[in-house]
Amino acid sequence: MYGRQYFVTDLPSNKLTKVYYAFANINNSTGEVTLSDEWADLQFIYPTDVAPPNSTNSTLLYGNFNQLFKLKQQNRNLKVVLSIGGWPYRTNFAPGLSTSARRAKFAASSTQLIQDLGLDGIDIDWEYPETIADGENFVDTVKRCREAFDTYAAEHAEGYHFELGISAPAGPIRYNAMPIAEMDEYVDYWNLMAFDYQGPGFSNFTGHLSNLYASKKNPKATDFNTDQAIQHYKDEVSSSKKINLGLPLYGRSFANVVSGRNYGLGQAFNGSGEGTWEAGVLDYKSIPLNGTIHVDREAVASWTYDNATRQFVTFDTPAIQEKKTQYLIKEGLGGAWWWDSSSDRTDEQSLTTTVSEALGGVRALAKNPNWISFPVSKYDNIRAVAKNSTAGRY
Repeated sequence: MYGRQYFVTDLPSNKLTKVYYAFANINNSTGEVTLSDEWADLQFIYPTDVAPPNSTNSTLLYGNFNQLFKLKQQNRNLKVVLSIGGWPYRTNFAPGLSTSARRAKFAASSTQLIQDLGLDGIDIDWEYPETIADGENFVDTVKRCREAFDTYAAEHAEGYHFELGISAPAGPIRYNAMPIAEMDEYVDYWNLMAFDYQGPGFSNFTGHLSNLYASKKNPKATDFNTDQAIQHYKDEVSSSKKINLGLPLYGRSFANVVSGRNYGLGQAFNGSGEGTWEAGVLDYKSIPLNGTIHVDREAVASWTYDNATRQFVTFDTPAIQEKKTQYLIKEGLGGAWWWDSSSDRTDEQSLTTTVSEALGGVRALAKNPNWISFPVSKYDNIRAVAKNSTAGRY
């Protein structure tokens, strides 16, 4: 949609078990969760949209959420989850969850969105809780959400388990500030944001975007590493299956980099390199640019360096994401997820396809039925599915 011209109908939904729709906002003075683009979310008319009899536009759900609900009906093992917050709305969480009334509003409004839009759950992406009070408020928020979801399910969804996930930081300062063990009682999964370890806007040296391990040979290139974070979460949560490994579908580019002995890795730089939609950030489908691909076998990471332009780009190749898939299997993790779907390639170099096949292909995907019966949705076309189906699951 918009400049990217990427639509719900472009999703490789047959290779997925969940779609995370990002991002909803949180009102910092009330705690209410609200959609951030109602035209795209609720009103945009897709070519295949058809109104049921005796309905008006004001009582129909259109936009991306209608298309996502259609995908759920076509693939009964595909779940749709609304992601709340993210980097754009990160500053709204601390004030928005600071009182009991605001946390209650957060839970109630999240449940209302599940009910109206036909969702399977929510994902909370708070970047990042910092104080002890933030942590306590986060625990209370997920507790209230779990209770609200279960109450709604008991009344309107035959006890179906609506999901509650957390987008989880990979940096020690960030995850040590989160009461992970206390939250885990109410949380279904932790989506580790295992990327953005180094980049031109926040690092002192060129380095890896999403390395699996730390580098002893070139420590300047690995400010963080995934394995350290994974081991921490495994110590805190009830099951490693609740941890999902985040993978990037983009790269970060550094400008004015001296080659040095490591083809630009771990070197000083000056400014951001090329970008697809913003300086310094390249869609995976735009990579590699001119330059040679290099592999850091110790860290499990890859990059390109162009001697002519002195540009360094850190990103994952298919081979790197295949190794990460082998790692998540070895560690007993729940699965993988990506940011974001619009940036992938559609040919044999697709990272989504690479990981899906490394996990055993489409036949090996988890079969956990979604829910499509929402009898008290405010939208006629969502309620109509409930009336015409014998059960929410199948």
